[in-house]
Amino acid sequence: MRFDIVHRNDVPGFDIAPGIRAVRFPDGPDGVTVLQVTFSPGAQWPGVDRHPRAEIVFVQDGELLDGTTAHPAGTYIYGHPGSQHRPASDKGCTVLAIYPDGLPAPV
Repeated sequence: MRFDIVHRNDVPGFDIAPGIRAVRFPDGPDGVTVLQVTFSPGAQWPGVDRHPRAEIVFVQDGELLDGTTAHPAGTYIYGHPGSQHRPASDKGCTVLAIYPDGLPAPV
């Protein structure tokens, strides 16, 4: 079996918006895109986050807000194609976001 292995500290991060920073791991040959996204306390996604393709989110630590619902660490979220939301975090959080069909636009 073959594995591609990358440590998180070896991947440069980038800012998505004030208080939101991401690391994009190398895309898989099958098109899967994986981001680790960190929200500082009080950060909110800039505008509505639309997903023409599926999005899978796993809350690694802290608490992710999705509208009026708070999702604590350990929560798995599946966003169906066509879903949309405006994620935020009052307390701060880190999530792993997986796009099985890749991102529809560069991040």
